[in-house]
Amino acid sequence: MTLNKRIFKSNNKTRTTWNIINELLGKQQSRQGMQKLIIDRTQLTNQQDIANAFNKYFSSVNNSVSNSDKLDNMKHNNPSIYSNCEQGKGTSAPPLVFKSFSTKEITQIIKSFKTKNSSGYDEINTKLLKISVNYICSPITHICNKSISTGIFPEQLKFSIIKPLFKKGDRAIPSNYRPISLLTAFSKVVEKALYNRLIDHLNINSLLNPQQFGFRRNLSTENLISI
Repeated sequence: MTLNKRIFKSNNKTRTTWNIINELLGKQQSRQGMQKLIIDRTQLTNQQDIANAFNKYFSSVNNSVSNSDKLDNMKHNNPSIYSNCEQGKGTSAPPLVFKSFSTKEITQIIKSFKTKNSSGYDEINTKLLKISVNYICSPITHICNKSISTGIFPEQLKFSIIKPLFKKGDRAIPSNYRPISLLTAFSKVVEKALYNRLIDHLNINSLLNPQQFGFRRNLSTENLISI
């Protein structure tokens, strides 16, 4: 197959293009399992030992700096932003009440996802989800409504596959990797549905600080005036 045909037939043309470029430059990554990992000067070669070592390392990274220390640093660097937040304390706001989801809403959420072949532990990707949307939208809608009525996120949808993604340097050093989580497509549907309800509540009642730009639609940090 020619390079043009590979790109033309690809669902993710940008990724395919970069894969081709890396192949031509001889930078394609091996799909074989990691051969070794060095932990405390000890070389691990067993795949299960390597997986356990990565799990332990990634779990400890977030605890290296306490949340209180991070918050103090952020307050020091952005005093005016946090003074605005402090002024908002104690103000009354309407109670958060989630209305039920309709099958139309859930269908729109599923169709809005990018078509990908990657999947979580259940091996169901968004491509399959979109193909079968007319058959599964009703039970997924029931799950979403059950979740908001009980305040419980389905336990099985919390599981993810954690993969170490190499950054640079020595491949045997765990700090040269960053973790990526492969979530189930179903969990993304529930999360997106809950996100839509929550962000609507925050926007309608003007509960977000005007200087909060991250993860908000139609807003860009380009408009943020540096302090």
